[in-house]
Amino acid sequence: MTDPASGHPAVAHPTGARTAGGARHVVFVTWKTGNAPAFRAAARLGHEVTLVRSLRMERAQHIDFTTSPYRQDVDTVHVLDDATDEASLRDCLHAIHRQRPIDAFVATVDALVVPVARIAEELGVPFTSADGAATAKLKHRCREVLAAAGVDDTRHAVVTDHAAAAAFAAGTGYPVVLKPARGSASEGAHIVPDADRMRELWRTVRPGRPPYQDGVLVEQYLTGRFLSAELGLSHGRFLRLAVSERKTWHRHEALEVGTTIPAAIDADTYERVMAFAESVVSAVGLRLGIFHVEIMLADDGRPRLIELNPRLMGSCLPNLFQLAGGGDPFELLVRVHLDEEVETGDIAFDRFATVRWFGAADPVPRPADPPALDWAAEYGDTLHALTVNLPDAEVLAPCRGNLGNFGEVQVVHPDHATSIGVAEEIVARAAAQLGIEVTR
Repeated sequence: MTDPASGHPAVAHPTGARTAGGARHVVFVTWKTGNAPAFRAAARLGHEVTLVRSLRMERAQHIDFTTSPYRQDVDTVHVLDDATDEASLRDCLHAIHRQRPIDAFVATVDALVVPVARIAEELGVPFTSADGAATAKLKHRCREVLAAAGVDDTRHAVVTDHAAAAAFAAGTGYPVVLKPARGSASEGAHIVPDADRMRELWRTVRPGRPPYQDGVLVEQYLTGRFLSAELGLSHGRFLRLAVSERKTWHRHEALEVGTTIPAAIDADTYERVMAFAESVVSAVGLRLGIFHVEIMLADDGRPRLIELNPRLMGSCLPNLFQLAGGGDPFELLVRVHLDEEVETGDIAFDRFATVRWFGAADPVPRPADPPALDWAAEYGDTLHALTVNLPDAEVLAPCRGNLGNFGEVQVVHPDHATSIGVAEEIVARAAAQLGIEVTR
């Protein structure tokens, strides 16, 4: 069997048990290490699993599906050179649907949510609203919709040159945020502290070119506690999953270096954050899915939107959710996208799960040898994962976006402060062993 869009082979792995009887057909559009367990969840639920791979995306993330332990949970694989080519993706998905009608799409990669939403509407397959997803991803449009609905009034402007950016900052006062109008992984995002830094930045910012191909957005700088709400929406009902707390790097505040699930907040704060996230999702018109809403909780207790992501929390965060005792988010993801009636009940976490990511703080020569991490065993079951994968380059580029990380630590502990403290201690030890300063 050959993929009609790319000419690459579509590899079938018939399972018998899943392809017979009442199994439904779930199509995953691309994959990452952090979301691959969703294949197993769909298979465990008895469904037929199809995956559309994107070779370009896999190369960029240094992942290989052929070595993934989750490949055995996929029945059929279609291979595209670049799934973000919407015409090729459309041809592929329409062909899959003709051969075996699709019951659900799952797309958890930022660049694919909007095109999959459009194609799902063409095919009549339940998915997140295409208009809502497009609004969420175009950050200034999202802010306009929220302001019109009376949900959030954060000041913002799309600018085309230094003069306009400087004028906005003069009106709001420094610092301000400068970032791509449409983007992800913190790439191209900056906190601009003063006029000199704004002038310096505009020597490199090029509107119309990546990552600013959809424009340059400047925003009011928000202060407070950085949190995110993880919530689902199914049959018009919200499913409250977790409030997570986020950490940024002091030298480049736009760079996130870690998360802890759940956040150490009281019940009133939890209610306020979740209610705000629900109002954001409702105003934008997302009708189905699991969403990641980044929020700044001001010192006066008022939530303000940082960013709305119309997809499941990224990276290893679904795994942290499980480690903290929240249950299986992947099974929930599949069931929501199959448009099933879902009940989560009250989620009661009994542990705190923390991740810390790190990369090079400054350009430095690549350490000659990979670090020996034998000492990690000292942490026992508290340390869930520690990886250091140095890029194949003579000089390590400074990490200024999530794609620049080469290290990750996952820790789980019943005590909030201990969970964070152990994660940060391990990052410090890894950095000392590498002999370089890292983002932390």
